[in-house]
Amino acid sequence: MNPLHVIGDAETVLAFALGGVPGQVVHSADEARTAVDAVVTAVRHAGGPVQQPILLLVTTATAARIRAHLDGVMLDARAPLILEFPGFNDPPAESPVERFVNRVLGVHL
Repeated sequence: MNPLHVIGDAETVLAFALGGVPGQVVHSADEARTAVDAVVTAVRHAGGPVQQPILLLVTTATAARIRAHLDGVMLDARAPLILEFPGFNDPPAESPVERFVNRVLGVHL
């Protein structure tokens, strides 16, 4: 299994595929849950993240659809490391630095 795997919208998965990273396009919460569970199961069958280290990349919009499920997977020590990142179709998010500057200085960047 590849050490990286991406789950998200079609454009994001295609962009990663051009770089050689496998992934799965999902359109619904059920598809996203199934895709995450498939990667988690593969890692567990391979001996866990110590034997088969995997970084599972999930777009922000996809993660928002399955937040409760994803939070449970993140707490499982036998599951892959999950990184949430903005996909091509996700609205721009405010960074933690921008929030800090806004809160402390009252300045919007």
